[in-house]
Amino acid sequence: MFKNPIKTKSWKKILNHFNYIKNIKIIDLFKKDKNRFKNFSINFNNKILVDYSKNKIILKTINLFLSLLDEINFKDYILSILEGENVNFTKNKPFLNFLLRDFDNKLLKNKEFLLDYKKDIDANLNKIKFFTERIINGKWLGYSGKKIKNIVNIGIGGLDFGPKMIINSLLEYKINKYQKFYFISNIDSLKISKLIKKISPEKTLFIICSKSFTTIETLSNSNIAKNWILNFYNNNIISLNNHFILISSNFNKAIKFGVNLNNIFIVDTWLSNRYSYCSPFGLSISIFMGFKNFKKLLYGAHDMDIHFFNSNFKNNIPIILAIISIWYNNFFNYSVEAILAYSNKLFFLPTYLQQLIMESNGKCIDYNGNYINDYYTSPIVLGGIGTISQHSFYQLLHQGTYIIPCDFIVEICNSYNINNSHLILISNFLSQTQSLAFGDKIFKYNIFNKNNNNIYKFIKFKGNRPSNSILLNNINPYNIGALITLYEYRVISQGIILNISSFDQWGVELSKKLSNFIYPYLKNKSLKNNNLNENKIYLDNSTLNLINYFKKNFN
Repeated sequence: MFKNPIKTKSWKKILNHFNYIKNIKIIDLFKKDKNRFKNFSINFNNKILVDYSKNKIILKTINLFLSLLDEINFKDYILSILEGENVNFTKNKPFLNFLLRDFDNKLLKNKEFLLDYKKDIDANLNKIKFFTERIINGKWLGYSGKKIKNIVNIGIGGLDFGPKMIINSLLEYKINKYQKFYFISNIDSLKISKLIKKISPEKTLFIICSKSFTTIETLSNSNIAKNWILNFYNNNIISLNNHFILISSNFNKAIKFGVNLNNIFIVDTWLSNRYSYCSPFGLSISIFMGFKNFKKLLYGAHDMDIHFFNSNFKNNIPIILAIISIWYNNFFNYSVEAILAYSNKLFFLPTYLQQLIMESNGKCIDYNGNYINDYYTSPIVLGGIGTISQHSFYQLLHQGTYIIPCDFIVEICNSYNINNSHLILISNFLSQTQSLAFGDKIFKYNIFNKNNNNIYKFIKFKGNRPSNSILLNNINPYNIGALITLYEYRVISQGIILNISSFDQWGVELSKKLSNFIYPYLKNKSLKNNNLNENKIYLDNSTLNLINYFKKNFN
């Protein structure tokens, strides 16, 4: 099942096809195919429309990639996900996110260990509902008997990006208008220090999210919060039960924090942080918009599960988008992609997807443990919000020497159409994809002043720059769940094709471990030289002098 893709017959055929199509113009593809939009768009449940017609592809391009999927046994791999096999190869774990929202058991295989996982998932879901309703309705009180007003989510990576992005996308769905939500992630204590100066400990609930309960950023901020609460209540350890909920897979470390077992959600170790919003790590989301809306979020994700696992590959949105991304990254050498959200509600979506894509597939080691030297894995992802980004980096998108494929995302129906502002936003959305694809050829006559040749020669737009358009009928819990899951399966599909694991992130571990060795020297230990034996780690001349400079100037 684990195959180097470029050593397949299909990859060679795709390469030959690329040599034929590489100089083709998008505008010519539309001239040749009057039904191009119909042939290159997919409608998901009349909720999300994906138009991928403005790409440098023809039907043969897709068919050749589908042959590649057959050759690498792609179908067997996704079946192994459904059957609970350990597809997280390096950690010997399954990937069972579909069970988090498989309410009707459409995807659940009748295997005893999967049924056991499902029982634990359902128990946690009921616990989410119970906690959500108590906190929203004011039945969960601080230790002094006051209602909870401030909910503070402490986590990092996916345990911060996910809840923060979803809550900010769905501000209209807030249930308790008096409650305020905050997110703390960075080990830089400035943010939490400022926060605890302006909120009341009696009215604050902290949700601590750490799968391992060893993440230094989360533990550092959690201990600041813990000491703040204990100082207020004269070191009464019992008070922590009213002000802390812990979510982790490391029960032994979590229980040592000092709260009751009832305040701890235990999640399984197969759950990856950046794929975790449907789990107890999404508790802050449920409290924000209520359990009913939280379930709608899960239903959207579930329906995208069904679409991914059951749809014909030719009409499978995540697979098609994965193919297009690999097509550009590995054949055209377009190494950068842009995700551009035309809604302020989706302000944090590009950041969220940057982590999802680059932490999942930013790998140079394949499933066989070999270095990858002959093809590219993850693209570099940049992003922003339209139309703000139009006044930032779009100049490069249109006329730069780099060609950057783009995903444009927009909401069709919006209640904030003051002075036709939403229609103006949509016109900008459409004009960007059109001008990128066709350049100045879209006008029957040139709209710029052709008489002034000194200026005109600088105002050339070649076009032929690809994009996908993703239209949500509304930004609501269901559609956000479906959209996030669409990108999750796009990432996983790319990982399967490129023979890498999308479920681990070993690349960030070395520097994290190294910081634990460096910290004691910053604090008090003396540094004699850069000898490995004396210092336990080798310190190069640069790092050695930077440490000494810091110690000399640190107050």
